Amino acid sequence: MQPSTDSLLIQPALYFTEDMPIVKEDEYVFRYALNQLPKLGPGQLAIHLFQVVQTEPFQLIALFQNTLEQHFQLNDLVVLVLSGDQLVARKTFTIEEVPVLLPMATLPLWLEFSEDEQFVDITTLATPLELVFSNEQLSDLVMDVTLTTSEQRLVRQVAFSHPAPPTDGWSLLPVSLFKREQTVDAIVLVRNPSEQSIELDPLDFELICGDQTVSTTQYEAVTVSAKSERAIRFVFDYTAKVTDSLALRYLP
Repeated sequence: MQPSTDSLLIQPALYFTEDMPIVKEDEYVFRYALNQLPKLGPGQLAIHLFQVVQTEPFQLIALFQNTLEQHFQLNDLVVLVLSGDQLVARKTFTIEEVPVLLPMATLPLWLEFSEDEQFVDITTLATPLELVFSNEQLSDLVMDVTLTTSEQRLVRQVAFSHPAPPTDGWSLLPVSLFKREQTVDAIVLVRNPSEQSIELDPLDFELICGDQTVSTTQYEAVTVSAKSERAIRFVFDYTAKVTDSLALRYLP
């Protein structure tokens, strides 16, 4: 007789460490929250939001679950904070922050996000937050030196919101078009998931308004390291109207 699926599911036990900033009464709240979570199959990892501690700086408590039968190290494991389909924040765990997770255990983790790791104002969100693991494959993000702090934040949000492209070639991912008084600024990600550095000839782009090409420009030759992506900025000589609906086209 085959065991039922339910009999194979596990609710890993909750563990606390001496350095956790909680009192005895808090333990009951954690245990109640754990009982509301779905059980896991053998050999799985899961992460759940327990509580947002504060929004500035952004801090939260997560419940990390491990049903592996051995210790698990969190080095370079990436966690995303989502609000619906919107990427809110991203954090990469290191051994220094959380050295090891016990086997068959649920462990509370206190997470704080720096300005570079948070992309939107938490107080403006209408959809509840959730935590998910990311399977990112691009290991490095290089910024154009002309990008402002807010532009760099937008680049990170777009880059981390889109899966890595196939490994058989490079690709372009538009980030934004900014209307200036007499120009239009474009920011694009050049993505290289391959194991080798690539050198690209100058890149030609068109600015499209409706079905009409209103301006063209060229970006200089660019080198992108292996398994990385590079944010570039270029400018179109075009005075855009507020009502203009603009788009970007790459000319191979």
